[in-house]
Formats: sequence, C-alpha cells, structure tokens
Amino acid sequence: MTAPSTSSTSSTARSSLVLASGSAIRKRLLQDAGVAFVADPADLDEDGLVHGVADPAAQARLLAVAKARHVARRHPGAFVLGGDQVGVLDDGTPLVKPRDPEHHVATLAALSGRRHTFHPAVALVKDDVVLAEGAAVVTVTMRPFSAACARAYVATGEGRGSCGGYESEHRAAQLIDDVAGDLQAVLGFPLRLVLPMLRAHCPGAAGLLPD
Repeated sequence: MTAPSTSSTSSTARSSLVLASGSAIRKRLLQDAGVAFVADPADLDEDGLVHGVADPAAQARLLAVAKARHVARRHPGAFVLGGDQVGVLDDGTPLVKPRDPEHHVATLAALSGRRHTFHPAVALVKDDVVLAEGAAVVTVTMRPFSAACARAYVATGEGRGSCGGYESEHRAAQLIDDVAGDLQAVLGFPLRLVLPMLRAHCPGAAGLLPD
C-alpha cells in the first residue's frame, strides 16, 4: 500500500478531501485554488484497466473513476478525487510519456505543425460510490519547429513525465500555436469541472469559498 503524502493539510480528517494522484501539477492547481487536501496516489495497472478500450475519452473516464475508488478504500468516509488524461494525435496515435531522451525528441517531432487532442476526466468518490464525474476535450495545435528545437527543449529537462512530452505552462508555451478549449484541461485537471463537484458534494472541505 502506498503511504499517503500530505499536501496542504496533515490528515484526512482535517480536510475530508483526498487527491488520488501524485501529479505535481494536479496538486499545485488545487493548492493555488485554495483547496485543502491530502495526496495519496493510486497504484494501479493502468494499461491493464484500459486494455480493449479504444475510445480515449472512455479510457480517461475509466481511469479517473478507478483511481478514486481504489484510493477511497484506504480512506473510509473521505471524499476522494481521481483524475486522468489521455491524449491522441490527429491521426489517432496515442500520446505517451517519453521513455528516454531520444524517444522524447521523436515524440515532440511528431507534434510539430500538427494538432493533438487531450481528453481529461475527473471523478469524485466516497466509500466506493461515484458522486460525480466530468470530462473535457481540448485540442492543441503546435507551430512547425525543427528537430534542433525539439532537442533544445528536451535538454531543459521539462516534459519527461508528461503525456506528449511537454509542459504547456512552462517553456513549451513557445511551441504552441493555438489551444481550442480550457487551458487547464491541457494540464490534465480542469478546475472548471473539479470545483463545482466539490461545492456540490463536499462544501465543508477546507479552503472552499461559500456559495
């Protein structure tokens, strides 16, 4: 079992909200929004869960719910927020996290001058009951850039753990031509979906502003 890591609060009882993720960006987005939580990453076989599921949006929803339910078993009575994101190129090729620097360069080169789409999903669970789900779609168009540009970006160390190999909130902003949709959805955690869920189902969570 993965030991919970504290973020913003020191106990489940204090915040009543658990984030079923170890993602630094998901934690930062919630923290920046002022919401208190405990982070406890889900340790699941994600590939096995989505095996045979072709639709990327369905994959993301399945994973978000599975992660929240899995972690909820470790936190009886708490609200558990799960999230995931699946990305695909304009020809349907799945976007993945880079395996090594050469694969990272190749991943970025495949994005140059093309569109790709992210399907982020979120789910709120309490004691294995799914209280709410949400999903978004965002399409990113990259400007044409050279292999030298891709190598220079990889050399910065950014994007190693990101789907598609880039971080839009940092230097990769220089690679993007257009974003059609929620900018936070590109990061894999659209707060415009998350915050209404929390207000509706766990308004007592620390840090939430009243209606």
